[in-house]
Amino acid sequence: MFDNLLSDFDITDMNFYLKNFGCRLNQYEGDVIAENLAGAGFSRAADFHNADVIIVNGCTVTARADQKVRQFIHKVRRENSSARLILTGCTAEAIVKKFLKKIPGVEILPKRWRYDIAGFLKSSPGTEYTDFPDAGGVEIVRARANLKIQDGCDKRCAYCIVPLVRGNSRCRNADDIVKQVNHLVAAGFKEIVLTGVDIGVWHDSEMRLPGLLKKILAQTDIFRLRLSSIEPPGITDELIGIISSEEKIAPHLHIPLQSGSEDVLSSMMRPAYNPFDVLERVEAIRKMRPELCIGTDIIVGFPTEKDEDFTKTVELLTTGEIAYAHLFPFSPRPGTAAANLKRLDGKIIAERMKNLREIDRRNRENFARKFAGQYFDIVVEQVRGGYVFGHTANFLKVKAKGSANRREVAKILAKSSGTMQIIGEVV
Repeated sequence: MFDNLLSDFDITDMNFYLKNFGCRLNQYEGDVIAENLAGAGFSRAADFHNADVIIVNGCTVTARADQKVRQFIHKVRRENSSARLILTGCTAEAIVKKFLKKIPGVEILPKRWRYDIAGFLKSSPGTEYTDFPDAGGVEIVRARANLKIQDGCDKRCAYCIVPLVRGNSRCRNADDIVKQVNHLVAAGFKEIVLTGVDIGVWHDSEMRLPGLLKKILAQTDIFRLRLSSIEPPGITDELIGIISSEEKIAPHLHIPLQSGSEDVLSSMMRPAYNPFDVLERVEAIRKMRPELCIGTDIIVGFPTEKDEDFTKTVELLTTGEIAYAHLFPFSPRPGTAAANLKRLDGKIIAERMKNLREIDRRNRENFARKFAGQYFDIVVEQVRGGYVFGHTANFLKVKAKGSANRREVAKILAKSSGTMQIIGEVV
């Protein structure tokens, strides 16, 4: 599997195409891959049809994610058969660890070359793998930069394959994080998203996540910091306090509650928490910052989910406190504790998904409606057709008539709203 099949591959004047699947963590790691390839002399192709080397940075969090990766690889093989096709990321690790079957026609990138694909192509000995490579920002195509501060997970939730492919928790040291934030600010980024598998457990000696946030704000000129998904145990009093008081920290928490039923959460082998209590605790932030947005993940149709358990999830999503939910039908993952549990009838899962999607649609509309007539500072992500696009600090999508420079801060007035979206004008 690890044979370098084309050891005499000439990388002179070659270009690459990078396809990222999955989470912000994958996006960050893809940015590092792209930056290192550019530094080695590769140019970036606009699409895979004209690329000499195609890198697929795969995700395996659900069966649907696996399917998307495989479909893309098959498409590439049909439409650009001459390209060298390389698979990395969680999909590659799952194949190496025999959780997934091999994919014909693609090379699996050995871990030591994860961030040195140019070296892999030249058959170099490889470099020492690091969990936390630098990303200076040159090849980041988005307007917001992700920064990896943590990797892996010590939890073993019954449905989750991520710890099996990413290993146990590791944390980036605080001084290095501050250095990376300063590099990204110098590269022109106004907003940085701190990301990882389980960022709530981040630590450096005695320092915890709230202390890290204070250190970043004190030692950098970042305009806005955003936290990526954070598990319920990470919502500490200290974290609530700093988000309540620091305007530079986005009033947006994505908390994967997974279910409204404590019985289901127990069978999922989740950390002990009452999802309703978690929402009640973060309401302390809303008292200071009423624009707070709370998002969540919900797994629908876990094998032990009874009708009364589902009713509790409906109650959770109709509290009026959750702005949006990412809804996932249960997907058995190989190697996990829930992989061999008897699945619920597909029709039951489909009906439950339909019900929650309607609730989620109303929640998204109701949340956005609150902010018509208000002003927001947004980091401009796109400019096209006489409009600027971006997100508010509390994660509403923005479409505003007017002009502004990409990655710069623009003030907009929200005049109307949609589904997790406000429409307005640049002022």
